[in-house]
Amino acid sequence: MMPEWLGNETWLAWGIGLLIGFPFLMILFGEMLYRIEGRNNNRRSFLFNAQYFVLPSLVLYLLMTQVMGLTHEHIIIKIIASIFWVSFLYLVVSSFNLFWQTRANNEDSWQSRVPTLVLNIARLFFILLGVALVVSTIWEVDLGQMLAALGVGSIVLGLALQDTLGSLFAGITLISARQFQVGDWLKTGDVTGQVTSINWHSVTLKTFEDDSLVIPNSMLAGETFHNLSRPSRVHMERITIQFCEDHPPNQVRNALLEAAHNTPSVLKEPPPKVLLKQLADDAGHYEAQLYFNDYANYDTLYDDYLTRAWYAANRHGVVFPFEDHLLFQARAAEMDQGKDDTIDEAQLVDTLIELDTFSLSKQELETLTENATIQRFGIGEQFIHIHQETKGLYVVLTGKARKTTTDLHENKHNMGSAYPGDLIGLVSVIRHDESMLNVYAEQDTQLAILQSDAVKSVLKSNHQFALTLEQGIETRLKSLRAIQHKSQHKQAISATEIDNKVVSLKDILRQK
Repeated sequence: MMPEWLGNETWLAWGIGLLIGFPFLMILFGEMLYRIEGRNNNRRSFLFNAQYFVLPSLVLYLLMTQVMGLTHEHIIIKIIASIFWVSFLYLVVSSFNLFWQTRANNEDSWQSRVPTLVLNIARLFFILLGVALVVSTIWEVDLGQMLAALGVGSIVLGLALQDTLGSLFAGITLISARQFQVGDWLKTGDVTGQVTSINWHSVTLKTFEDDSLVIPNSMLAGETFHNLSRPSRVHMERITIQFCEDHPPNQVRNALLEAAHNTPSVLKEPPPKVLLKQLADDAGHYEAQLYFNDYANYDTLYDDYLTRAWYAANRHGVVFPFEDHLLFQARAAEMDQGKDDTIDEAQLVDTLIELDTFSLSKQELETLTENATIQRFGIGEQFIHIHQETKGLYVVLTGKARKTTTDLHENKHNMGSAYPGDLIGLVSVIRHDESMLNVYAEQDTQLAILQSDAVKSVLKSNHQFALTLEQGIETRLKSLRAIQHKSQHKQAISATEIDNKVVSLKDILRQK
């Protein structure tokens, strides 16, 4: 006897349609996968699921029901239908991910501001809802009793996991509000650290000590915290320093501002500020307001600024107050203070003779060093700025200085180092023109600054000395000409213009 499904003419149409359509669709999906390979992982995942899960399960379901005539009550049909609907539900979620990811790539869209945790919870909810519908519809399972059991169980589970659930919902609140993100610096209580990870339960900070600090979301949500990276990564830090009240405020302010401008991590814009906050306890309390854009440099900022403030204070003649200073001074001679290489103005002539910097008599050296000053600069401090006139002729007494210049394309060029006995700023002093160099202290450095008038006075009385300095000027200018020639920029100062700026020492000697 012939099976019942063979007597139904519709099976032939379904069979031919599946026989032709299934291979065609498989080839079509395969070609699409080949074309987008390596381009978009989300699209590839979508097509892969459609080709290898949804399409085969649908074809198998139609083959069993429409061609072979199996009823929906058959166990095989229920299994195939369940596989199809679960894979189809997964395909819908994948298509949602594809759509959402495309919109979220635009930083201005509202999709980009929705936290990933919220999306994962929403996806889980829809997947569980779809599975429940499959179980109740295809397998005819009564979910009422199951939901009642789950309701009782959820109460017990909620009481047992109230701390965990509290952290979960606190995490959802924190992430949804987007008050911080990975990479931001947070300060909560006495702890400061950079956010390295955010999840549903906790936030992990990396502290300045390179330790990982895990803070439960429930605790973080219940306390006040500072986001040091928002709304801008530019942060202002206040550093308080005391000086003796005898010093004029403007003198102290100039020293602290000079230190701020010499600190590498301090921004030029907004400019640093120094405010006099209080006069008390025989001291003036000054507050330096410094702006920087990377909180990871917090400790470095403090160290660099206070170091430069010490050197700047000594150069400007201001001192820090301390308790019982009379007792301290009385016992200072009894203390081992280490090696002190400080050179004062009274020792300058002897030091220049020892360094053999100038071929001059002692009397000429005394004239040359008249009204000269000695200043100390710490490592990295800049004491000569390009395109600015120098304060005088610099002589390196101790330490080491680094010289650089820029070409017409603003590229930096190394002009070598200056060692004890070397002269800096010679061209600028003789010509009364802007400096062509930037000069930094490469080590802790002491410099003698000779006044221009004193230098010219010795030049007029000693022609051999003038000739020696003129040769030094020509050597420096040749190096600068070579750099300017290499830059080949028509809109900037040419090497010819540099030549025209040279003032011969003979012209100086003719002046009365």
